[in-house]
Amino acid sequence: MARILLVDDDEISLMMTEMVLSEMHYDVTTAANGKEAIALLQREPYDLLMLDIVMEDMSGIETLARIRKIEKISGIRTIFLTSSSHMPDMTEAIRLGALDFIQKPALPEKLYSAIRQALLIEKKDSILAVDDDKIILLAIQSLFGIRYDVRCVSSGAEALAELVKEKPDLVLLDLHMPGMDGLEVMSRLRCIEGCEDLPVVFLTGDNDADTEAKIFAAGAMDFLAKPMVMQVALHRIHRILENRHLQVSLRNEVEQKIRAAQESRRRILNFSEQIIHALSGAIDAKDSYTNGHSARVAKYARELARRLGKPAEEINEIYNVALLHDVGKIGIPNSIINKPGKLNAEEYTIIKNHVITGYEILKQISEMPKLSVGARSHHERFDGTGYPDGKKGEDIPEIARIICVADCYDAMSSDRIYRKALPQFMVREEIERNKGTQFDPKIAEVMLQMIDEDVEYKMKRRKEED
Repeated sequence: MARILLVDDDEISLMMTEMVLSEMHYDVTTAANGKEAIALLQREPYDLLMLDIVMEDMSGIETLARIRKIEKISGIRTIFLTSSSHMPDMTEAIRLGALDFIQKPALPEKLYSAIRQALLIEKKDSILAVDDDKIILLAIQSLFGIRYDVRCVSSGAEALAELVKEKPDLVLLDLHMPGMDGLEVMSRLRCIEGCEDLPVVFLTGDNDADTEAKIFAAGAMDFLAKPMVMQVALHRIHRILENRHLQVSLRNEVEQKIRAAQESRRRILNFSEQIIHALSGAIDAKDSYTNGHSARVAKYARELARRLGKPAEEINEIYNVALLHDVGKIGIPNSIINKPGKLNAEEYTIIKNHVITGYEILKQISEMPKLSVGARSHHERFDGTGYPDGKKGEDIPEIARIICVADCYDAMSSDRIYRKALPQFMVREEIERNKGTQFDPKIAEVMLQMIDEDVEYKMKRRKEED
């Protein structure tokens, strides 16, 4: 079982990611900051470090830079967790040997893929740098030396001799050299066994189209202009080698991937649903009076969807979206959520902003785009007087119109800190009265049917449910 050290100063993010990794059967240890992580790494061995870039006391970049200077732990494989796409951070992370970057919130499928790939890497990628300028070679060693195993030679003849002895993962090749220029070296190395498709990147001070055409015609993967720009050089080499590994992996593991695909998908879907349920519970736990609200709204929304004739896959999607419709409330102070009296204008504005906060949290989950739709639009009204966008009628996404009815039903049929649950007849009257204004008439009519069938008011929240 691979051992992973997970480092994040965001308690909720740390908890959720740890849960997913544990479900994947990794042995996970957590740390809340860089200093604690370094101490843990020095105490016992880990197979992988997963490190948040943005942390208050010591950033992930600074933490990894310190780790690389400690011989005992300098070689730890590292994946960054990030909500930022700040280029200098990304460039420095690559230079320090980061193997991958995972956007937060971390989706199970991305975690699974990135970790699996990282753990398969047995050693550093190697680069053979060929240039007759020793200053250029020193710059290459400085730029790439932490992340890659760099060998340097100063002529084409030396390069060919090195390639016969040991194959690198990539060749950085100067175009203009005395004796044997880069194009001739390129031609000869293709005749060496094992170098037929070896990636070659040219180094050149030429910037004309003819030179570029000659380089690519010779079969080069790319070229870097002299003097090298650090960000460009690191990202291009990183991209080429990542693509190289992907090609090799695909070639060697196609059959294995096919066999594992169905099982992997099943597990990932299970993990995703577990995360949704756990996050939903964390939201509801902020208010003891509405504990279980998200689960009940999801249950009502699922039944509404079923009665509206939705297919099974869409019904399940609506259920999951409804579970997280109030995720934005996680950022609202408890003093406002649990206030027993009427909210003032400022507090009401903060409450209303939960739909935008929820949208911003969930829009990063590209695999389930309707999660953010439900969070943003469930307080829109059919007559256009809702918030945050004032959408009207069928311009409001149907999934949000369904959640709106389910949400309001639960709000009226549950005890709140400022009042008891309403009698069923009053709940029914409110839904009937607001058909076509607050609610989509078609969906409200289905809710009224559910109420009429529930003669004993069993849908009402009961204490034993909590």
